[in-house]
Amino acid sequence: MNRIFTFLLTVVVALTATAQKPCKITGKVSAELNSQKLYVYVSNPDLSIGGDGMDSVVVKNGKFTYTTKFGEVRRALFVPVMNDGKSVSMNQAQIMLVPGEKATLDINKNDFTVGGSPFYEQWNGAEQTVNNTKKQLMEFWTKANKEVEGKSQEEIAAFRETFKVEYAKQIALRNEAISNYGKQHIAEEGCAAYYVLQVGPASQYYDLTTEAVKNGRLGALLKERAEEERAQTKAQAEAEAKAKAAEEVSKEGKMFVDFEAEYNGKVQKLSDYVGKGKYVLVDFWASWCGPCKAEIPNLIEVYNKYKGDKFMVLGVATWDKPKDTEKAIEQMKIPYPQIMNAQKAGSDAYGILGIPQIILFGPDGTILKRDLRGEVIEATVKSYLEK
Repeated sequence: MNRIFTFLLTVVVALTATAQKPCKITGKVSAELNSQKLYVYVSNPDLSIGGDGMDSVVVKNGKFTYTTKFGEVRRALFVPVMNDGKSVSMNQAQIMLVPGEKATLDINKNDFTVGGSPFYEQWNGAEQTVNNTKKQLMEFWTKANKEVEGKSQEEIAAFRETFKVEYAKQIALRNEAISNYGKQHIAEEGCAAYYVLQVGPASQYYDLTTEAVKNGRLGALLKERAEEERAQTKAQAEAEAKAKAAEEVSKEGKMFVDFEAEYNGKVQKLSDYVGKGKYVLVDFWASWCGPCKAEIPNLIEVYNKYKGDKFMVLGVATWDKPKDTEKAIEQMKIPYPQIMNAQKAGSDAYGILGIPQIILFGPDGTILKRDLRGEVIEATVKSYLEK
């Protein structure tokens, strides 16, 4: 350990100095996978997978070599392609590509092993620890499923209560094993990188790393990830507090909260529809939201059945691109009016953190019911209209 640590202290290399040093990956793919090549999905410099970062490497006699063409740290996903050239293995290896390092990658049917330089040995030790806890959890699930085979509904219900307790224990043991390994090996650059970038909480493990790691070649990257997580955690806490406050003033029994949205030069307000003497069923939704789209047929049915002087349905396009909203409206043949391009205006006003959110407003604008879904939508509307 001391030799490795001394090595890390002496290779505090600036990224500009490593810019010309590639990362070289040599590996083996087991014969049972019959892989002729590997897809290599290389991340953007910010470590996000996507864009035009797809590459490939030929597998010959079960062996391959991949050398990077860039000088900064990236993330890569190695995916074996079957001999039909189309299907891919579910077993995929994900590693960091660090300039100047050499790694070995052994891909088998059920797992993969990373090795090579001290950095990758450390990375692999952390990864195998996490993977072993996943396997143990999967074995627990498999055993539980076998235990309920052939049992009655009453026996399964009783077993489920015991299972919840045991499952919580398994999760606690898993988290403890992962945490203990990380704390014991956090001075290793490869382990620190794996825990900060792959496991998290990034800020927690970054704070535990030694100064040698923090001041080393990956220090800036690890610090950036830790700070991003802190910012996200703070933003999430603030959003939840704001949503809770908004939900408190817009809960059932309260008067509606107005908001407005502008699209194509037209400004629309919720008050253009709510508080005008009709019951109004308002759906906060988005074109990309599967659960939202699943509720649309229910809303159309209620609209067609009850629309008139006493009732209407209104859609509020939330967190969505207007062009996508318009396309979805056309495809799903949505007949009721929409407040377009509401983005966060409606969700902020009503403390909405997830969509769909379907709310029924009374004729005077009182909030009658929130969180309506499925068959409950029509039943609720009908009960109020029949009063």
